Amino acid sequence: MNSSKKHKLLLGVVSGATILTMGLSTLSANAAGSGACASRDKVIEALSDVYSEQPVSLGLTDAGAVIEVMASVEGSFTIVITHPNGLTCPIAAGKAWHTVAEKVKGEGA
Repeated sequence: MNSSKKHKLLLGVVSGATILTMGLSTLSANAAGSGACASRDKVIEALSDVYSEQPVSLGLTDAGAVIEVMASVEGSFTIVITHPNGLTCPIAAGKAWHTVAEKVKGEGA
């Protein structure tokens, strides 16, 4: 399923929920254009229910937003951003996700 279709389906799943609209001007054009932004709980629940995706990694941006990678054992993935105001938006989605084993420094090339 391509990213656009995934975002539309996700929007359908969260459309019954209260969609947070405050702070949309601070979103990237891609995220704001997807229309699938909502509270983190609603987005994570939808990704879990529809795609069986669970959080596999996360990081904090310099601007205070949290980036998370959600992935399923089947290989689908979605990258979401949660802004400091609590709004969570999918920013990328795809298939064939693979976790790369971290090498310990000095372990070899």
